Amino acid sequence: MSRKLTQYDEHWRGVAHIRIPLTVLDSPAWRVLSFSDKALYADLRAKLRSTNNGNINATLSEMKHRGWNSSATLWKSLRNLERMGLIAQTRQGGIGGMSKICNLYRFTDLPVHDFPKQRIAARKPTNEFSAFDSVKAAQAEIDALKREIQCKKDMRRKSKVQKLKLVTSSTE
Repeated sequence: MSRKLTQYDEHWRGVAHIRIPLTVLDSPAWRVLSFSDKALYADLRAKLRSTNNGNINATLSEMKHRGWNSSATLWKSLRNLERMGLIAQTRQGGIGGMSKICNLYRFTDLPVHDFPKQRIAARKPTNEFSAFDSVKAAQAEIDALKREIQCKKDMRRKSKVQKLKLVTSSTE
């Protein structure tokens, strides 16, 4: 016996939508995210289809269509989502991968299907975001990430600064 469709069911039939489980929304990892981090999560979730988890990219050229203009903001939000365990990288690309392919990501609350061409193996959901037992612990992780990023920036600045040797000339 089939269930009779309600007005609510009829409204959502054929309408694209995203689903974020309450386990994610109620987690301490979600609560410490900034607005741009949550917006990126929703934008990446909008790219999710029934079988493409693990094969989702977040390149600036594709995200510009969703309103992302700054590569720095996009990069920071990706790092925060990864650090909080809401997404995970399935394929290393770009400069780190020494290639012209892009990074691919997966949502940790969903299973990943097999993608042989991208060398992505199937796996079960890992729910890494649930490792944080309190908002304080999750905030400490975000703060640690900010310190790491600032330290890397400081190292780059120090390496670019040249030390000039001031030598007096014989005419002075």
